[in-house]
Amino acid sequence: MIKADSYYDSDVKAAIGVFKGFLSTDEFKDVAKNLQKLRKENSSRKQLNNIEDMKVLSKEVREWLQGVWFPEALKTGLKYFAFVIPGDNVGKLSMKEANKEAQANPDIEIEYFNNEAEAKAWLKSRG
Repeated sequence: MIKADSYYDSDVKAAIGVFKGFLSTDEFKDVAKNLQKLRKENSSRKQLNNIEDMKVLSKEVREWLQGVWFPEALKTGLKYFAFVIPGDNVGKLSMKEANKEAQANPDIEIEYFNNEAEAKAWLKSRG
């Protein structure tokens, strides 16, 4: 079973990440870095992370997201970030903690959805 994947959706004009289950730090970082690469290659300002089936992010990953990934994402033009959120409370708390600083940044719009179709529709409606 694939635990994580990334691809570019030309219809939505967004990099799409799919994360499932418990991911190692390296597994998570590899997909996150590839999403940055996909956005750069396609001059996209949009990303969707489908984390509805993902479990808790480690403290190390959360710190890396806040200290390394998000600052780089802003430099490379990420403006619209959609999340398909997990159903369990532990996953939701982990995600909210990871996005806390980015959510407060006025240069990025982050929205949360219960399914991928809604998230893609929102992204399509953005720049």
